[in-house]
Amino acid sequence: MSFYKKKNLTIYLVLFFLIFLILFFYYTISKFQKENKLSLEPISINLLTSVHPKLSWSFVSKKSTIIVKPGEVTTIEYLVKNVGDQQNTGIATFAYYPKFFENYITKLNCFCYDAQTLKPNETDIYSLVLLIDPEVTKDSKTKNVKEVTIQFTFFDYKEYKKKES
Repeated sequence: MSFYKKKNLTIYLVLFFLIFLILFFYYTISKFQKENKLSLEPISINLLTSVHPKLSWSFVSKKSTIIVKPGEVTTIEYLVKNVGDQQNTGIATFAYYPKFFENYITKLNCFCYDAQTLKPNETDIYSLVLLIDPEVTKDSKTKNVKEVTIQFTFFDYKEYKKKES
């Protein structure tokens, strides 16, 4: 073989190797981007509210449904009004549906942590700040969940404490 033929063969081998590397990295990066894109798919959250009959309050969320991306902090606002003629205190409990989704929701701040007092005809806005853990997209039970429900129920605080005792 002549010197030029060996040189050409070497150049072709190097080019083949570079093309192989480019294709390999392209495939690897595109696969990684698809996996990460799954975690960014939004989840629809239905917001349900209710008030126990012994508490004369009106309690509704400003929006009935919100769209949340895992990993983003979200603030949800609720309108609360004491429609009775006496000052009273309420406390909220909550539930998630599907139940196993609760492991991936973190309430960073919630009106439900403390008892709330309203004077007659007083209106207030209560906030819930939450974060959905991006790991929700990797759990076999939750990775395909695209809709979740969060329900809050306000109870009369005095009645609630009696039942706890």
